[in-house]
Order: sequence, then structure tokens, then C-alpha cells
Amino acid sequence: MKPIKHLYLHFIDGQRLALRFPQQAEDPVEVARGIRKQLESPCLSIEVDGDLLLIPRSSIKYLQITPAPLSLPDITVVGAELID
Repeated sequence: MKPIKHLYLHFIDGQRLALRFPQQAEDPVEVARGIRKQLESPCLSIEVDGDLLLIPRSSIKYLQITPAPLSLPDITVVGAELID
């Protein structure tokens, strides 16, 4: 069984969408490539329960993927902590 990942979409209007899905690829480089392709697209495309969700990136404030993929984009700041 593939590891489970969680995606939290935080929208500009304050709403949040939480999703759970199996890891999409084994190869960390392939995972990073998939993330890059999604970020370059005008819409985030996600299959949910047999339906296709197309979410305009312009409505998304930020995305949170947990746990983080093993391979991160080159420009990623690592080791950060959220503080109040």
C-alpha cells in the first residue's frame, strides 16, 4: 500500500479544502516534476471520488502538503517553523 499524503488548499477568501490521497510516484524526482507541472498550470487538477476538480490557481492563497515530499524544489527554504 502506498503512503498517504494530505493536501490542504487555503483559498484567498479564507476557505480551506482538505484532501487525502496515496503517494503519486515512488521516484522523488518524478514527484518534484509533478509538483512543478501543477504549479505551472493555470488550474490545479485533482481527481476526487471519480470527479475532476479544476481549481483556478488564482483563487489559491497557498498549498500545504504533508508530509513533505522527499525531493523539494531547489529554491525551498528548509528547517523553518511556524511561530505565533
